Amino acid sequence: MKSDTQETQADAVAGKIRALILNGTFHPGQPLRQEALSEQLGVSRTPLRHALQSLAEDGLVEITGYKGARVKELDQGMVSDLFDMRLLLEPLALRSALRHHTKLDFAKAEMALDAADAEQDLAKLAELNWDFHYALYRPSNRQTLLRTIEQLNKASAFAEVMASSIAVRSEKSSSEHRKLLQACQNGDEVGAVSMLREHLQLARHDIRNWEE
Repeated sequence: MKSDTQETQADAVAGKIRALILNGTFHPGQPLRQEALSEQLGVSRTPLRHALQSLAEDGLVEITGYKGARVKELDQGMVSDLFDMRLLLEPLALRSALRHHTKLDFAKAEMALDAADAEQDLAKLAELNWDFHYALYRPSNRQTLLRTIEQLNKASAFAEVMASSIAVRSEKSSSEHRKLLQACQNGDEVGAVSMLREHLQLARHDIRNWEE
């Protein structure tokens, strides 16, 4: 069992490695050697192992048994699974949240959008994208559902970066997000869920275009 200190260290290390992957320092298929990472990040092996396991659960890293770990490679099956699950779970979370939204939720969502419009760093863009979606889903208060959706979002961010679509579709995504936010503010459940589905379908389409 991890102590609170180990968990905090592992989370911090996972965040650093995630940023290195999303910013292209580590490439798909690249081995992540613990000795080198430990020295590079200035951490001990224990939080590093926990961090790599956490990243594996998020779909960014593949644990390769006794050979260690490597950055996961993008494939069509992974993309299909990610977006099939997101299309099922995120509308559910949004519907559950809609009647409980507050002005503060909408303000947090808008702040994330404004920050994303001025951001160039891909790892930070991915974080801001999740901040926006989380602001709209959090009032559902369905913690298991939210944790699952967060993992799917992190893996999707990785897929979008690998497909070079997160930067390419940043402007389109901003417009889609703002329309979704407006529908939520208007209390338009049908419109909001429809816009969310369209947004997810377009993200999947852009990744598939790169693959083809």
